[in-house]
Amino acid sequence: QTRMAILSDLTATFKEWVHSVCMAKGLPESVADAAGGAVFTSGSYRLGLNEVGMDIDTICVAPRMVTRQDFFETLKLILEDHESIENLVAISGAAVPIITFDYGDVNIDLLFAQLPIDSVPENIELNNDSILKGLDTGTQRSLNGPRVTNLIEHLVPNFAAFRQLLRCIRLWAKRRGIYSNKMGYLGGINCNLLCAFVCQLYPKAATSVLLERFFFILKDWRWPTPIMLTPVIDAGLTDADGRPYEVWDPRSRGRYDQMPILTPAYPSMNSSMSVSTTSLAVMREEMKLAHEKTLQILADGATDWDPLYEPTNFWVDHSKYLAVEIYVSGAPAAMHADLLRSWTGYSESQVKKLVDNISTLPLSRLRLMPQKLPLLTVSPAPGDGAVGGTEGCAFLIGFDIDMARMQGGELHLTNRVEAFREELYGRAANQNLVTEQTQRHLRVKCSSFGSWKELPAVVFDVGMGGRAAAKAERKRILERRKREAAAAAAAAAAAVVPRDESLDDGSATADGRKRALEGAGEEAHNAKAQAVGVDTQGGYRQVVPVHEAPSLDWLQDG
Repeated sequence: QTRMAILSDLTATFKEWVHSVCMAKGLPESVADAAGGAVFTSGSYRLGLNEVGMDIDTICVAPRMVTRQDFFETLKLILEDHESIENLVAISGAAVPIITFDYGDVNIDLLFAQLPIDSVPENIELNNDSILKGLDTGTQRSLNGPRVTNLIEHLVPNFAAFRQLLRCIRLWAKRRGIYSNKMGYLGGINCNLLCAFVCQLYPKAATSVLLERFFFILKDWRWPTPIMLTPVIDAGLTDADGRPYEVWDPRSRGRYDQMPILTPAYPSMNSSMSVSTTSLAVMREEMKLAHEKTLQILADGATDWDPLYEPTNFWVDHSKYLAVEIYVSGAPAAMHADLLRSWTGYSESQVKKLVDNISTLPLSRLRLMPQKLPLLTVSPAPGDGAVGGTEGCAFLIGFDIDMARMQGGELHLTNRVEAFREELYGRAANQNLVTEQTQRHLRVKCSSFGSWKELPAVVFDVGMGGRAAAKAERKRILERRKREAAAAAAAAAAAVVPRDESLDDGSATADGRKRALEGAGEEAHNAKAQAVGVDTQGGYRQVVPVHEAPSLDWLQDG
């Protein structure tokens, strides 16, 4: 109800603003009265999820008389003066221009779309592709949100089961530290599309079965084979400059994508562009572990699902850690709050680039944790009235040393870290976030920790409930690794191939065994691909809904 009241207030404010802009431009009152305006929502909120702390993606659609410049000038001022709105940040230069703010306890992401028509009714139809004719890029991308959400709702065979599965996957991803699109992991749109895909494959399955199928399919999915809800089509429409809309294509930009999860609405695009080889490896490992847990839960009667949602033990799972601290210090008090919001917001989206920079070093199990931490080595300080204090946040990167790839006795991160800092400030300067006046107040500090034991206590307070709990979990990790190492050694000993004395050497036997295993693995992949509706022939594997999947309605939720 709170969110509905907020949306009702924003809708009324937006329509009044559209009317006032028309009048300010000298248009007849009859034209201003008919201009209208509409507000749409998209994403998880639109799909019926109402989680604590969840933001609302909102799209304002205006007629041709109202421009994006008006949106970022006059509507921004109205919102800033609103008594219930705080922490407003306007990013007009983003790929999808946005105003984000807190309305009470609810975060709102406000997008703008300008249609080449004189009147926008409340019930305007956005699903027809023809509405995209002659639009600017910002408007087309803004409208993509509600168009994709509407199609997801239409394409899933059992919406109630889909929504239950989606709630489970979102909670799992957040607890396991892999929920953050801008840091290379799963975001809301990715979870929506993946859950819809699994529901298409098993239209009659209970939620518990859908959970198991979700992890089973994705833990071994052959990326970059794309996941899609419908075949990709090109409607042949053009934008305001006469250029055709870019549709995802594995032969052009799409060939660089690590984990393509395609949106179903035209023009289809990859919703997971930020995924890297490093973050994909992390998600694969988490899905493999989740599948093992799910199978055990189902085998035990499906009465206790807590093991699936256990929080990540990232904080004690690695031998080394690198902290990235983003903060503002010594800025004029009047500028402090705005600088803090813009600098931390921008820098958060860039931290994954540091992971990319160090990924070529002899490291293993490299992982960025998207959970925001307080400052770790920098001492926060209050302002004195005229000058703002020191305030910011921190993120951790965990990794182990790959001794097999090490050359020499030392690992040097300095050059990679400095390259990241230079790129960070350079990009910020290009977007006018860093100027000569503000640069000395905008800081980034990277600090290394040689062991989990060196991490500040606040890390364990936030991540694990205290240092004692962290120590106990580290002990369990070491004991588990010993068991796994012993089991692996035993399996390796049992798998030794006897030498065929009839041959001059054992190479023929070994090679034959290897080819047989490889052939069996390929056959298993093709069988699984056919089971989930993947055409393994052709240039890229096209995924299509499989409505002939075996009925699993006899299975019940535990």
